Amino acid sequence: MTVASPEIVLERLHGLPGGEALLEVAAQRNDVELVGGAVRDLLLGRTPRELDVVVGGDRQTFAQAAPLFARDLADRLDVLSGANEHERFGTALVEWDGGRIDVATRRAESYPAPGALPDVRAGTEQEDLERRDFTVNAIAVRLGGDRRGEARAVPDALSDLEQGRLRVLHERSFIDDPTRLLRMTRYRARLGFEVEAHTAALA
Repeated sequence: MTVASPEIVLERLHGLPGGEALLEVAAQRNDVELVGGAVRDLLLGRTPRELDVVVGGDRQTFAQAAPLFARDLADRLDVLSGANEHERFGTALVEWDGGRIDVATRRAESYPAPGALPDVRAGTEQEDLERRDFTVNAIAVRLGGDRRGEARAVPDALSDLEQGRLRVLHERSFIDDPTRLLRMTRYRARLGFEVEAHTAALA
């Protein structure tokens, strides 16, 4: 499977709904990244269904970091309804006819019980990648500032993407969030990826 270099993500982002506005709002910031399925799809030459963005925030600003960025983005896009905000999880959604951008404050998660909603807190860049479902979705590309175009990924992410492999990030992945089983099935069907052996055993 052919995987593009991370620099191509920014180039391809220009042609997507909301991509130009997103790059403009993020241009002067070092703490904004495109992450997850959008990066995966762009690296594979596919068109993502939506764009997922993370922004920086600390314990004091966790609830508001993503909504504030989303409001700026909604203004730039002339989205009259603004952003749909969820302060508990530090997220906001900008949606309009033809496009959708999800914004989240960079976070860490813990699960008080199997299948429960996670407890969330402000997290580091690494913690935010490590909370994701599969390695191929744990890739981020910086959108602005002096680190624009820089890519980060968990171990095995890029090789798994090249080999078309689905691998969970930790042993309790499916116990913490059983909906990851459904996502695994969906990714396998839509992307044509195979499930890595240990991940299949955990499932």
